[in-house]
Amino acid sequence: MSGPGDIGGEVSGDEAAWRDLIARFDSAADPAPAQTPWPAREDLPDSQVATADGPGTESRGSPEPQLPASAEGIRIIRYAPDPRSYSPPEEADEPYVPTPLPPPAKLDAVAKAAWVALIAGPGYLLVGTLLQWTISGPEALTAIAAFIAGFVILVLKMGDRPPRDNDDDGAVL
Repeated sequence: MSGPGDIGGEVSGDEAAWRDLIARFDSAADPAPAQTPWPAREDLPDSQVATADGPGTESRGSPEPQLPASAEGIRIIRYAPDPRSYSPPEEADEPYVPTPLPPPAKLDAVAKAAWVALIAGPGYLLVGTLLQWTISGPEALTAIAAFIAGFVILVLKMGDRPPRDNDDDGAVL
């Protein structure tokens, strides 16, 4: 049979392995899988082997738990609970109460005047243009000067605060 992966009529190793996998896809699994040897260092003392009384208890009649004949060589350390019977623990419903916000910063008179000038200068020109007012040269110059002065004052006041990082390089690992 010729197909993709054939090299000069011969099948490469990868292609042969792939075809073998495809051929065995629907075959039944090996009924008796090879058992992996149990390392002796992982053996539990007889007192810790799970029994019908529960995990970690000693059996009172025999040293090994009674298992069906088909389960020989299997040690059950802890029985797994049914996952469908799990229910999360009950929690008390406590309403979330956020921490109150700090009070807003108090502005001094100079900062308030700078904000008014910053907003009112362009605002006057915008409203005058939209309503088609006649704005004289000195009025426009005053509005532009108020905007620039307000901006400069607010930028200069930003330098009054101490730097936040205090020359901190961040986390040191």
